[in-house]
Amino acid sequence: MASSLTVIDHILPTAPLGAVNPLPAVAAMPQAPYEASTDGLPARIARGIRYGQVTSIHPYLLQDQYGRSRSEAPMRLAVLENEHLRAEFALDLGGRLIGLVDKATGRDLVYRNEMLQPANLALRNAWFSGGAEWNIGMRGHWPLTCDPLYAAALTGPDGEPVLRMWEYERVRGLIVQIDATLAADAPALHVHVRVHNPKDAEAGMYWWTNIAVAQSAGSRVFAPATTAYRTDYDGSLKAVDFTVDDASRPAAAPAAADYFFDILPSEMPWIAALDAGGAGLAHVSTVPLTGRKLFVWGDTTGGRRWCDWLGGATGEYFEIQAGLATTQYEHLPMPGGATWEWTETFLPVQVDAGFEGEWTDATAAVGAVVRGAYGELGSAGLDRLSAVADAEPGTLLSTGSPWGALEQELAAWAGEMFDGLPGVRFSRDGAEGAYWAELLDAASEVTDETDAARRATGGHAGPITDDPSNPADAQDTGPAHAPAASEITDETDAARRATGGHAGPDTDDPSIPPASYVAGASWDRLLAASAPSWQVAYHRAVIAHAAGDLDRALALYAESEAQHPTAWAARGAAQAQQARGDDAIEAFERAYGLAPDSIPLALEFGAMLLAAGRSRRLRSLLDGLSNDVAELGRFRVLAVQAALASGDRVEAGRILEAGFEVPDLREGELSMSALWHEAFPGRPVPAQYDFEMAPEA
Repeated sequence: MASSLTVIDHILPTAPLGAVNPLPAVAAMPQAPYEASTDGLPARIARGIRYGQVTSIHPYLLQDQYGRSRSEAPMRLAVLENEHLRAEFALDLGGRLIGLVDKATGRDLVYRNEMLQPANLALRNAWFSGGAEWNIGMRGHWPLTCDPLYAAALTGPDGEPVLRMWEYERVRGLIVQIDATLAADAPALHVHVRVHNPKDAEAGMYWWTNIAVAQSAGSRVFAPATTAYRTDYDGSLKAVDFTVDDASRPAAAPAAADYFFDILPSEMPWIAALDAGGAGLAHVSTVPLTGRKLFVWGDTTGGRRWCDWLGGATGEYFEIQAGLATTQYEHLPMPGGATWEWTETFLPVQVDAGFEGEWTDATAAVGAVVRGAYGELGSAGLDRLSAVADAEPGTLLSTGSPWGALEQELAAWAGEMFDGLPGVRFSRDGAEGAYWAELLDAASEVTDETDAARRATGGHAGPITDDPSNPADAQDTGPAHAPAASEITDETDAARRATGGHAGPDTDDPSIPPASYVAGASWDRLLAASAPSWQVAYHRAVIAHAAGDLDRALALYAESEAQHPTAWAARGAAQAQQARGDDAIEAFERAYGLAPDSIPLALEFGAMLLAAGRSRRLRSLLDGLSNDVAELGRFRVLAVQAALASGDRVEAGRILEAGFEVPDLREGELSMSALWHEAFPGRPVPAQYDFEMAPEA
């Protein structure tokens, strides 16, 4: 049968993602989950580890407002299907390949989670387990893993369907295009990935495809390498000789670990996961996607707890992964205007003999089957992907974010490069980017009027010049000293005069936090050219704060509060003061007083009070919460910490023994077991609080 492409709703138990956290994520983000040392590593790996590290996930907002109460709800899927395979992609969840069924056996080749339960493992917090995940930009589960992507249906020259998904990644400023199609005459899914840097500046690049596979007692993983670099999440990367220390059986892993295979450049990049009968999934790719990795949760109470936390009755899993570098701690320099692309192929394999022996011989046997199966696929599917790579999107199946469109408009206004891809298009529509779209519209109207006036007088046109006397250009580096609020206002007035003084959009209700944020000097120049308001000054403060210019940020937060007191500017000032080592309590008190119903703000305030040793004020804060809010997991943790800080072990123990869950417990976070040990020295940690992934003593 010919392949089909349809969109369906798949019903499953779901914990809603919830609204985004409205507070800008300008603070240093948690690492995922640990840093890596470069000691003893080859120079090529050490160089990649030192390059391009990201300290903040700004301008994205965190996704941390979910719980653990699940009910039946639809998941929107794009389904590619033929007589061999059924591939299902979650359009609203980062385009995740959540299912890949081999129709010959009825087996799902990837670990298909029977529920959707967000947990705190991603760069923006929310993540869910299962399927094959696409990760671009920086180390960690990518910022769009729980966001909708653009998607469209295309038709190849042979009449077969192609699913296209795409988006603009805001931290690195990269465009990603993912085209998927099924081989016509064999069971194989081809995925062609194209990543483009639309700007002229170099960007740090990262890509890893993470594929979850159901774990059984006989599971074994193979890749064409004898050496792997292992991390036990202790900061080290150590070379492991698989011919001596064979760690290829996930169920036998003593603890959670990553194994990054050191594959020779001469080898075709592949990795395979087989069960005890030799059946399983192979993943093959073209250059430059040459890295391969095995991740295991480990045979520990904590490892099993994490699998249950993420998938419940679905069971345990491990991951096979493919990336651009040898390890996931590395980033690569991507030149301005560059396009990198490759093809990934997912296919079922059956190895009848030789896969149970020692590493070298078993890998050779499995590799021969993988290479043979891949070689028999023919070129029809790959040719189809090549033929449509530049084709405009067809029927739109899903809409993503407005940021690709808005960044392109901003670049045009600023006279900067933004060279898109022919096969994608972005829409500026939607509430998330409405403020910025109005700002750009107002600026463009002024630019058009200014250009017309200059043409009439023979003058020079353009909103941005290279003249250092132009205040809008001077924003790139900021002042050499910490500006006072009055200086910022003077500078803003000068910038408005230089660009015609456009008014921009109406300011929103100051009691409601802005819907979104931006980063970079060009957005700052656009804001500087707008009429003064609390929101303009606030957004400029956030830009400066995220860039690490704390003095400038504090001056702009002060200007925003002078225009109109808001919890958002006061909170920003408090965070900047904290980062500078100053006392931030007064600013946090001011912020919380203006928005006492903000749960994220109350959590931040409580954490600050705890860190400052203000346990009495913390307990007062907790006592003032409504019952519903006080029972939330993070506030229960604060209550335990407040009790322990004041020496009340009895109260801390009472709360812990009553039992509670922290839905957004961070991967690698051991707060629950640490609190238990402090409240009950010498007593074993209950399983519900034991997320320790290290080897058990």
